[in-house]
Amino acid sequence: MMSQRAVVALALVLSGPAWAQVTAPEASMETKVEVSGVKDPELRPYRIMSRGLDAFDKHHGLAPGASLRFELKNQDGTTQPPDGLALCLCGDTVDLPLALDSDATFILPRNQQAFDDNADLVLNRKKSRMRWRPRVRSPGVPDNARRLGDLRLECEVAWAVMKDEIGIVMRSAMAVVGGMCHAPMTALSYRAPKRLEAARVTSGERTRLLTLSEDHHSFIVPVRSKEWDNESLITYEFAADTQQAAPLQAAPVQAAQKEQGAEAP
Repeated sequence: MMSQRAVVALALVLSGPAWAQVTAPEASMETKVEVSGVKDPELRPYRIMSRGLDAFDKHHGLAPGASLRFELKNQDGTTQPPDGLALCLCGDTVDLPLALDSDATFILPRNQQAFDDNADLVLNRKKSRMRWRPRVRSPGVPDNARRLGDLRLECEVAWAVMKDEIGIVMRSAMAVVGGMCHAPMTALSYRAPKRLEAARVTSGERTRLLTLSEDHHSFIVPVRSKEWDNESLITYEFAADTQQAAPLQAAPVQAAQKEQGAEAP
């Protein structure tokens, strides 16, 4: 048992764990690929990314009306304009362009041929320049709020994709309790779209302020707490200087420790 709870920043959003840094396990360090003039472009193995689709289907009950998209972010966590971006699902026998929406999000399709071909998602940007993360949204949620069930489902998708990225000791400990989203030794920090004055979770007449990071750009999500159901809303109260949130950073361990009394394991 770990003496302190690990803090995991979801640049899903979860502005999610650092699953955006997954490296294709089949590629050697010497492998170089060139796409549209970009040497050594950003690659994500389709087989690994498709685990997120499986997790979404498995845990869809957390957000029955929600849809899943994946979004591309700059390394500092800011939104990447889609102009000039090109994304394809490419392999030896597959060459499928994927459309990017105006907010640099895309739908990852099921494609058995790409799976069998061990294809990659290939972006025409240099390796490690971009973050990839899931985005789960239920209809009818206000722009300044997130539904807790959506965040729980985002967490499950992110964990499915990034779990091979963490150390074997922590991964084994998390596996015992069903993964990162259920592990009492972790606190999940979520990045807000703008600097926060406060963030609160509300269910019916009950409400509670959530722990913010020191810079007020992220907050601790009560994903494991049985006190708050999936329909609970996390509402943002943005600071007066509503600038775009700063680059994602892991919240201090001290903040996670404060949350122990408020969040049920």
